Amino acid sequence: MIAEDTLTLLHVLSAFWYVMGLAAVQFPLIRGWRLDDVKLKAVAFEEASHYQGLLLVPGIIAVGISGVFMWAQMDYNLITTGWLLAQEALYLVSLLVCLPLIGLGLRRARLASLKAEKAGAKTPELEEALADNVPIVFSGIATLLLPVMTYLAVFKPV
Repeated sequence: MIAEDTLTLLHVLSAFWYVMGLAAVQFPLIRGWRLDDVKLKAVAFEEASHYQGLLLVPGIIAVGISGVFMWAQMDYNLITTGWLLAQEALYLVSLLVCLPLIGLGLRRARLASLKAEKAGAKTPELEEALADNVPIVFSGIATLLLPVMTYLAVFKPV
């Protein structure tokens, strides 16, 4: 069986992987939202999309898997421990609500920016996609959930 310290290290590394993914998606996403040049918008949204698949989604999956194994190895009951249930709920909100909404909004903005780039100017479809700031809002929510989840894991308050 894998040692408790090894699982803890894997979980912490997975958390860093997820945080890197969140940052690597947010920075180009916000940059793309603010830029006026259609070509630069398309590049920024392409970069955000790339890091979503490379870092963000695998990172959050690794956090969940390593967390379950780590807490189970430490003999915490995953169903009856209050702070761990709160942790699991916040994780599921991040995984099942925030990430899909980030992905859908990013995909819409990316496709609209590519069409606008092909047309050579902003299109109504791009303007509509940029008016809907769902990916920015939910990436912010996912970011705000991180300190709360960290607090629960470190201090085990409930």
